[in-house]
Amino acid sequence: MNKIMIKTLLLLMTFSLFNSINAQPVTLEKIKNFNQVTDSLASAGMPSTSELTLLNKEGYQHLITLLPGNHQDEEAIVKALGMSFEQIEVDWGKPKLKDFERFVELMKKYKTDKSIVHCYMNYRASAFAYLYQVTQQGVSEEKAQEIMFAIWQPEDTWLNFINEVKAHYQK
Repeated sequence: MNKIMIKTLLLLMTFSLFNSINAQPVTLEKIKNFNQVTDSLASAGMPSTSELTLLNKEGYQHLITLLPGNHQDEEAIVKALGMSFEQIEVDWGKPKLKDFERFVELMKKYKTDKSIVHCYMNYRASAFAYLYQVTQQGVSEEKAQEIMFAIWQPEDTWLNFINEVKAHYQK
């Protein structure tokens, strides 16, 4: 076994032991800024290892992180749980249309499988979920905004990005 897999298994065993000792149950709502967008899509801030385990137990099959950088440990844990892992490196200061297009490709591939998209605070992720609902699923602006606004209200760069993506898909 390679070193990453061994580390991952040790981490999972440690967190399983910790969870059995810990009196407070982990629930989806305890995941940072967790938001159940649709029956098959949720968005959230960065989940802990125990929260990743919970997502798996709750039937989530796919995880998409929108964070740049090295996420090998998270990927190893997610894959050890039997879930798929994808990373779209979305620059906070320069989100790109191609980032969202990749997200759409993944969501079309996953169809109705339970999927979660996350970033650090669920700002990027909730914006992507909002855009997916509006541009791909025909959800009304008002309903999709209500879901996103429960997490944050985009301004400046992100408001411009949202408008750019919506304009692209209205062609």
